Amino acid sequence: MAKKYVGILTKGDQINDTYTVQFFIGQGAFGEVYRISHKYLGTQVLKVFKDEYVQRADIETVTLEAKILSKLTHPNIVRVFETNTFEKNGINYFFMTMGFVSGETLAQLLIRKIELPVPIALSIQKDLLTGLHVTHSQTPPIIHRDISPDNVLLSYEGEKTVAMLSDFGLAQFSDYASHISTAAGKYTYFAPECFWDTYLPASDVFAAGIVLYRMITGVHPWEYNFDSGYDNPEEIATMIISSRKKSPKKPSFYADGCNDRLDEVIMKSLEKDLENRYKNASEFLEALTGLEIPTSTKSATTKVDEHKKAIAPLTEEGTPRNYKVRHQGKGFDEIAGMHELKETLYHDVILPLTEKELYEQYKVSVPNGMLLYGPPGCGKTFIAQKFADEVGYNFITINPSDLASIYVHGTQEKIGKLFSEAREKAPTIIFIDEVDAILPKREGDLQHSYASEVNEFLAQMTECGKAGIFIIAATNRPDKIDSAITRTGRLDKVVYLSPPDKTARIEMLQLYFRDRPIDSLDFEKLAELTESYVSSDISFLVNESARDALKERVKISQSHIENAIQRHKPSVSLKQIKLYERFKNNRSFD
Repeated sequence: MAKKYVGILTKGDQINDTYTVQFFIGQGAFGEVYRISHKYLGTQVLKVFKDEYVQRADIETVTLEAKILSKLTHPNIVRVFETNTFEKNGINYFFMTMGFVSGETLAQLLIRKIELPVPIALSIQKDLLTGLHVTHSQTPPIIHRDISPDNVLLSYEGEKTVAMLSDFGLAQFSDYASHISTAAGKYTYFAPECFWDTYLPASDVFAAGIVLYRMITGVHPWEYNFDSGYDNPEEIATMIISSRKKSPKKPSFYADGCNDRLDEVIMKSLEKDLENRYKNASEFLEALTGLEIPTSTKSATTKVDEHKKAIAPLTEEGTPRNYKVRHQGKGFDEIAGMHELKETLYHDVILPLTEKELYEQYKVSVPNGMLLYGPPGCGKTFIAQKFADEVGYNFITINPSDLASIYVHGTQEKIGKLFSEAREKAPTIIFIDEVDAILPKREGDLQHSYASEVNEFLAQMTECGKAGIFIIAATNRPDKIDSAITRTGRLDKVVYLSPPDKTARIEMLQLYFRDRPIDSLDFEKLAELTESYVSSDISFLVNESARDALKERVKISQSHIENAIQRHKPSVSLKQIKLYERFKNNRSFD
């Protein structure tokens, strides 16, 4: 098992009697990022700057810029609250606190989706340019200098996804001199003038143009012939400048959703000549406003895949390397509530699966699998399916009957074929429902053939993550499964799915009633009335109330759903829930 990364801060650490560390989020170009709780203002994000960055940068300038940014309260800019220092183990650390955004970065979304439909890409781009316009409108203008998908946060808190500009670690006022040697931005997003120590609002426009091109097409405008791990700044700059001598293809070459006018707008944002490029975010935004975008009948993925195969490096056998294109549904967007669970899965499982190279760099192992347990009806199967959507993996569902065989050792053979198929179609998620029936405890009167099948399954599961296989097992009886299933290298994560809390019940009711003809409903009261009801119960109640309203040919009202609640009690008793809570704490129902 690889050693877990140890950061500067640990859970529960107190900072300046104001912040409490909740958990480590990850590492960026400038330092470590943590989720924290402010004693008055709630959840925030704290960035501890790396010592080498602090020594290299002008901290007084960064602090001054952060103070200016702290006054920018705009929905398309992540709020900066404070810059300060704290001491730990005799060492002073410089930090910055920012607003917490419930969502993900644009980069993480593009890892899964490859490219986005044009209307969605334009919506994100307009949010990005709106936030950028605010910074460019300051006196003097603030230049971000590090526009890239990594620094665009997507908030999923409301009905509409909102893009927010973040990470102003490199931001400078336009009349300040700056040099490449002090910059840590992504060179592939640099405007031509940035390589000559010049940073203007038009430089941010150039980078934003690359972001839009990338969202719509799935590729960068220019192809660069250097490895991503290459770290010689001068040579990288030379290669980029050389590669850009050739004009990029128009976005419509890849994406059917592009028309001539959108091609024209994007290509102008990528002009190498400053005189021909948009001078600031406002001009770029104005050009995008009012564009008529045709409905795309075909995803850009086909053309992108063909293009990637054409430019793919050859293997030793002389054939192009394969590029896997992920296709998926809405993922976690279709799961109401369960924010803590989704956040845990996202940081502990999804990021290691989708950003393997980054985690391997820190020698943090990719998880092998997880066990979901809880009372019936809490959505274990549904969550597994949405999880597969979220990471874009091949999905195989296994029930006990699927592995049954009338022949001696026949089940073992089926298990071997299952994992063989999963390896061939990797990356693959194997979902094992009712795992207690497939992998029962090898104790007492368990027949030898069953014990052999358990041994075979455990052998196949061990370190299967290295072969691109992730296992999700679900059970209502965690006390009945073999204890070896949850050891290191098999199911690394054990997750309890409790009945939904009040907030989750409100979200579930809103989700299940969406697109139905409803009268005014008091979701707060309905959530109180459905305490102890599990997910499947709430879905059933909504359907029952809709059926009653349909009989009367009227809209679904508060009385319809309250009558349904009176007629149907929770399917899981409080006694059963207490047993699961006891197992969570003691790993036993006794």
